[in-house]
Amino acid sequence: MMITLCLVNTYDKLKLHEIHLRSIARAAPLCYAYNMHLALLDFDFWEREEEMIEAVREYTTIGEHGEYAVKLLEKGWVHLVEKIPAHFGTVVATTSKPSQQKRLDMESLWKLLDSSATFLIGLGRKGLPKEYLKSSKYHLDVTFSGVSLETCSAMGAISALLWMVRDHGRHKNLPRTRLL
Repeated sequence: MMITLCLVNTYDKLKLHEIHLRSIARAAPLCYAYNMHLALLDFDFWEREEEMIEAVREYTTIGEHGEYAVKLLEKGWVHLVEKIPAHFGTVVATTSKPSQQKRLDMESLWKLLDSSATFLIGLGRKGLPKEYLKSSKYHLDVTFSGVSLETCSAMGAISALLWMVRDHGRHKNLPRTRLL
């Protein structure tokens, strides 16, 4: 079973921008801390994961100069993908505006985390493109109240929620329908 946080590049697909490096540098420690894989979708300016990690390490001090990204890479938990592979499991779009038909409640999230799942997070102001919202099996509003979060805040909230539900909910009597 693998849980994957997948950053979706909604910026220029051919030109590397500072926001790409900063977002990856921020996501890597979250994935390491919460035992998740890190996938990058549509990051076409890199051919190999090692190349991407080196670019992050050279650019920023975030995440201990990319040390958490290196640790994820050593575990085989960093993935550059052009599409979501089947073994990544159920695809979930993260959005503050989930469709009623695809909305994940706590009970459904609880059950979903018993198997492999990938949580898509769009970089940028517009969030995930419509095609990812359409093709995802489920939608997750991490606030459960329609509040739109800045990308890095959303990454942290999603990571912590998944970790709590998956790794601690069953053992600590976490409420199944509501966290608060």
